[in-house]
Amino acid sequence: MAAPNDDIEMEKIAEDELSKLQRQFRVMELDRATVTSSVQPTLRVQRNMIRTLTMELDNIITELRLTKSTSNLLENARVKDRLILLLKEHEKCSTEVQEHRATINELNFLLKQVQKEIKQLRAKGVGFEKDYAITLTNQTLSSQLENRLNTAMKKFNSVNSDNFNMRLEIDRLLRDRQFFNSLWRGQIRRLMEGKARILELVEAAIATYEQREEWCGKLDALKEKAALDYRKHCLEVRELQRQLDHSLKLEEFLRTKGTVRLTAADAREEARRIERQENDIRIYNNYVNILDAIKEYTGEEDVDKLIQEFTRREEENYALFTYINEVNTELKHLSDNVKMLKSSIEEEHAKQQAKLFKQQESADNLRATLQQRRVQADALHTACQRTEAAVQTVLDSVRELAVSSECDSLPLLKLLGKSLNINTTNVRLYIKSLEKKVVEMVEQIKFDESVKSAESKERTPPASRRRRRNQHNTQTPPAHAITAHS
Repeated sequence: MAAPNDDIEMEKIAEDELSKLQRQFRVMELDRATVTSSVQPTLRVQRNMIRTLTMELDNIITELRLTKSTSNLLENARVKDRLILLLKEHEKCSTEVQEHRATINELNFLLKQVQKEIKQLRAKGVGFEKDYAITLTNQTLSSQLENRLNTAMKKFNSVNSDNFNMRLEIDRLLRDRQFFNSLWRGQIRRLMEGKARILELVEAAIATYEQREEWCGKLDALKEKAALDYRKHCLEVRELQRQLDHSLKLEEFLRTKGTVRLTAADAREEARRIERQENDIRIYNNYVNILDAIKEYTGEEDVDKLIQEFTRREEENYALFTYINEVNTELKHLSDNVKMLKSSIEEEHAKQQAKLFKQQESADNLRATLQQRRVQADALHTACQRTEAAVQTVLDSVRELAVSSECDSLPLLKLLGKSLNINTTNVRLYIKSLEKKVVEMVEQIKFDESVKSAESKERTPPASRRRRRNQHNTQTPPAHAITAHS
């Protein structure tokens, strides 16, 4: 008799150990699911970060390719060539300025030498006519040197002004390029920020949708499991009810056969008592069967633990239901935010289009204004050319008149290294030479008339007058002799 009891106890111990191991396995499964669900958002965030960094790397590679494209290289080469040309022009202008400065210094030195010679000649104290001729020559030379200095200063000022304008143009172009680069970098930064924000929103929406799909799948699985458990429970309850009914009928049959016949009232009372007892037994057995089925399904014998597990499962289900509602609400908010962002993007696009249209209109207006200014400049240039042609005609006439009258200043210009071509800077010299030539001719005419009148009065002039006249002729040779000598 001891062996069966020992076997039963061993079976109970084995069953308890099995149930304990099953509970531990379920707890470990729950812990694993919890850890997996807690790690999944971190992994998803890391995957999103890797995806974002990969996209940024692709964008950077694309920008590098664009910067190394043929059009950008050609544009950089053109800008480099233009800068080299501007630097060469700057060096050329600097060289010209230095040459002009050297010329000005040389002219100043010559002017000082001439002034010294004038002072020395004045200090010698020669005759009146020679002093007058030397003074006239020195004045002419000083006026020529002043004209040459004025011409050099004008050229230097024009070169200086061109250099200043060129520097202003280079500074303006550099400022425009810096402003364009700042605008370009700002637009690229705003575009990248917008792209990053859109990517974040899309990733959040995708993650939320995936989580919603996951919870919906879990909810469907729980519903299917509950339906299967309900059908299984219904089948077990029907089988137990059939067995109970069979046992009650058999018990009633045996009780009826083993008891004596009673009166009708006693029989009815006994039947009602038996029926109530059977109902109570049936209800009790039903509850016991349900409790046993629950214990068998859950693998837990303690009723308090079953109640706690049931409460915990109810709280988990309610938490899952609340979380699903929150996820749906957040998904709705995200979809609304995405719609708002799309509308804002469309508005910004429309604003940019309007801005581009305004810029195009302003550019067209500026082109029209530029065309008008070019037409006006061409008209002014034509008028200026006509005026210059008229002035050149007048200057040529003055030069021809000066050459034909054999002025004394023309050989002096040639000796100073200047050509006989007339221009606006030396026209005053020609005019002054003509005036002096006219004055000399008038004085010569007056002198000849006075001489003729004196000869008419005195046939033989004194020797002192003839000597003075010969000395005057030897001291002031004619203009054609100076020209031949030069």
